[in-house]
Amino acid sequence: MAINFITIIFFLPLLAINVNAQGPVTYDITKYGAKPGADISQALMDAWKEASNSTSPSIIVIPRGTWSLSQVMLVGNKAPLELQVQGTVQANPKTGQLPNKDGEWITINYVNYFTLSGGGVFDGQGQEAWKQNDCHKNRNCAKLPMNLSFNFINNSIIRDVTTKDSKNFHVNCISSHNVTFLRFTISAPGDSPNTDGIHLGRDTMINITDSIIKTGDDCVSIGDETKEVRIQNVTCGPGHGISVGSLGGYASEKDVQGIYVKNCTFIGTQNGVRVKTWPSAPDS
Repeated sequence: MAINFITIIFFLPLLAINVNAQGPVTYDITKYGAKPGADISQALMDAWKEASNSTSPSIIVIPRGTWSLSQVMLVGNKAPLELQVQGTVQANPKTGQLPNKDGEWITINYVNYFTLSGGGVFDGQGQEAWKQNDCHKNRNCAKLPMNLSFNFINNSIIRDVTTKDSKNFHVNCISSHNVTFLRFTISAPGDSPNTDGIHLGRDTMINITDSIIKTGDDCVSIGDETKEVRIQNVTCGPGHGISVGSLGGYASEKDVQGIYVKNCTFIGTQNGVRVKTWPSAPDS
């Protein structure tokens, strides 16, 4: 019996190596018609469609260079999928130019085991839009697009990428579970209005680690029904600090729980960590 036991122990690792010997399939957007200076939205969506329907791990590559992108919504995957952005992706600087004026610039929905990486930059080119943005004082303001919108994403990591000069929030992460932002950089001037760095809402198990957030509003804002958030080794500033809220605007809002902030550095911020509530909050 001892000989059989030893044979099994040594055989299983060899079997595992053979099964995983084949690496992920790479989908380069230039193979789908993407060209520098032209809108790569369709090429990216075509590459995503093929990669997301694969039952094997996939990597979509946006190569080095400067690329224009009008607007995309990327939905679903059947196997681990990585979007590797190596270059700079630029939004249209003009407001009101999106095909879907109520949508965000880049939206990623309903993915599991997703990675966004590559060392690249998402440049929202928000300078002109900021002049029209009064959302910091007007709840009925005209809607401006956020750079990155994540909805219903699970077991995913956003690492080694930068979001720059968003017209609105840089990142909006909603109804998601077990998501990590690692070595993530956010960059916008201190006077850019309503440019929250990472906004969370109805999320669980969110980690923001070893990241730099420089913006004109909250570095991290935490909305209702968000639980188990760890913010660690983050440099924040300029900006308004790390905020829970605003809360209390609607009677249906649920509690925020388990917020953990450790070893964070605040440079030139209005606040450190705070809780924001509406003065006329309805009874809950």
